[in-house]
Amino acid sequence: MAVVSGCSNSPALLPDSPERAVRDHIAAAGAGDVATLRRLACGNLAEQMAVRSDEQVRTAFNRFYEPKPDKFSASAPTGDSVSVLGFYTGVTDLDIAFDTEQHGRWQVCEVRKGNGVFGPRPGPFP
Repeated sequence: MAVVSGCSNSPALLPDSPERAVRDHIAAAGAGDVATLRRLACGNLAEQMAVRSDEQVRTAFNRFYEPKPDKFSASAPTGDSVSVLGFYTGVTDLDIAFDTEQHGRWQVCEVRKGNGVFGPRPGPFP
């Protein structure tokens, strides 16, 4: 007899939310899906991607999100902007911050990895 759980440790996400944009961006990076990475980017991140070839973007994001954050927390909206923090279970001093903005849909505009007391590390394009 198989038992199937209907519960998830992840809250239900709206189809268009800051956290969904972040999760989709991470999934696209893991799959090497440059078209989706570009579609889900805005601001500084989109500008950095625009001057690079698909192969350069794919290489920059290759393993950038490894390990993947498994907990997320979104800030209160500031206009059309929301910061989403990603955390790693079992690691207390590392995090990753995503600045998202609403441009008809939620998009990722900036990514910064935290490095504990040493401060933020550069994004995928140092």
